[in-house]
Amino acid sequence: MNLVLSLTERCNLRCTYCYYKVSHEARSLVMTDDVMEAAIRLAFERTLSLGQRFLNITFFGGEPLLRMDSIVRGVEFAKKLVRDRYGKSEFRLRFAVNTNGTLLEDSVVDFLELENFRIYLSLDGHEAHHDICRKQVGGAGSFKLIEPHIPTLRKLDTVVLSVVTRENMDSLSDAVRWIQSQGFRNMTTAVDFDGKWTGEEFDILAREYTKLAEFWLELKRNKTPFYLGTIQDKLKFRLTGARHRQTSCHVAEGIVACAANGNLFPCTRFISSKKDAPYIMGNVFDDPVQIWNGAVARDIQNFFNRDKDDCEGCALRFRCHAHECACTSFYSTGSIHGVSPEVCTHERMLAAICDDAVCDETVGEKTLGGN
Repeated sequence: MNLVLSLTERCNLRCTYCYYKVSHEARSLVMTDDVMEAAIRLAFERTLSLGQRFLNITFFGGEPLLRMDSIVRGVEFAKKLVRDRYGKSEFRLRFAVNTNGTLLEDSVVDFLELENFRIYLSLDGHEAHHDICRKQVGGAGSFKLIEPHIPTLRKLDTVVLSVVTRENMDSLSDAVRWIQSQGFRNMTTAVDFDGKWTGEEFDILAREYTKLAEFWLELKRNKTPFYLGTIQDKLKFRLTGARHRQTSCHVAEGIVACAANGNLFPCTRFISSKKDAPYIMGNVFDDPVQIWNGAVARDIQNFFNRDKDDCEGCALRFRCHAHECACTSFYSTGSIHGVSPEVCTHERMLAAICDDAVCDETVGEKTLGGN
């Protein structure tokens, strides 16, 4: 199970596409130690009740490295919780952090390396590409703050997360090539679906995706280790027959997200400290039975157990974020059961480009393996 802790709504950047601009509007709330400990305890007990013996705790924000003191306390509390129950064996505990990479210093890096953290870095590409959308509070670009830490982040096998917008799409393939050239071996991209994409803009994005698919195939043929989820995930679901919802989207069952005020949500995109926020499962201090069996939990089960009527008969639905991903459905339509025409158009386009890149499935399976 994965517990996501939104330690703070504060952030030292103002990325143009940040999906928390509304839900974290005040950017002031921070999580107390009592809330953090209650959330960790709740997730630990939930993990055991599901018959699992693995808990990943992801420190999230805002920018979580603004609360490095809380990260240290959270790690120690979780380790003690597991140690008191299981000693040194039988239960696996892992930590992760989502960061913009601007606040790294030696003591922080040493701690993350010591505790074997998985680092997820928000990095869009080289300076000209990155600074289009990832701004500091005053409007200046943030690349120069990250650049000195790239060698260290590469050494720690960091996962790069990049966002594609209508403003930066035309240099996407160059940005991905640059990220790979820096020595990163694992990345993916996500589109900012803002409801304003035009046909002409999708045409530009399609050209960039075609270049990405060609680049990915070139790397695989040369046996160069590089996981580009944008292309590889679409092919994986086609070649293996697996469903995105069953292998990648673990909303509410495999993941629970805790807002700074202790309210619980099915996944990261839902997080909000607003009292009337949709999809609140409960609070960390509520009765666990009500949290895991309440109206929101039942709605999530309904999402998992039935296909969307709008997608009936679509051959791509099990590979498609519009059908399979609760987070994408929620932030693009306001409901986990909605289907965004914009997302649908994007997914059809991307799937076709990925399929064309690897026409022969036998070759595709060999090319896909390992990275």
